[in-house]
Amino acid sequence: MTGSVTDGLALRTNKQQEESGGPGRLGELMKAAQAGDEVAYRELLDEIQPLLLRYVRRRVSSAESAEDIVQDALLTMHRVRHTYEPERPFEPWMYAIARSRVIDFLRKQRRISTLEVLFDTLPEVADAAAEITVEQAREVFEALPAAQREAFAMLKLEGLSTEEAAERAGVSVSALKVRAHRAYNTIKKAFSGD
Repeated sequence: MTGSVTDGLALRTNKQQEESGGPGRLGELMKAAQAGDEVAYRELLDEIQPLLLRYVRRRVSSAESAEDIVQDALLTMHRVRHTYEPERPFEPWMYAIARSRVIDFLRKQRRISTLEVLFDTLPEVADAAAEITVEQAREVFEALPAAQREAFAMLKLEGLSTEEAAERAGVSVSALKVRAHRAYNTIKKAFSGD
């Protein structure tokens, strides 16, 4: 391919992508990048970095960790760019990679974050934090019924929205909220000694 994508290739907007189910502007840039267009690739990276950062920051509290995760996601995208199918929308492919990197990060942090999330979620039991070990927190978490544990993990450990978590669990948003609320109450009782 000669020249840059921006030098004459008609790019579709993201709105047009949604309407047509096609790749959209980002997909067109990736298609050009796959064909060796370095300018298009740089433009793609410039455009997706803030999107990825916003996505990751909603799921990870540390700005520094979010930056690291975004860089890891960008490196992964670079390594697996050949797997992107140009006739399909780009964003789901991009966000699937980012979500995978976030989950990897959260899994690494899980021993620490389970306890931190429990106390962040239930500040009224934070006074007991000095007496509760990570192992005790893990036992309480693992003792939850599977559906409640899953709801809590998706909302608090993975940082998914209630809509995303409900979709993944295959239940309604209200059912997911009930599961999460029951998990919170069980955790609160376990740590408050009631």
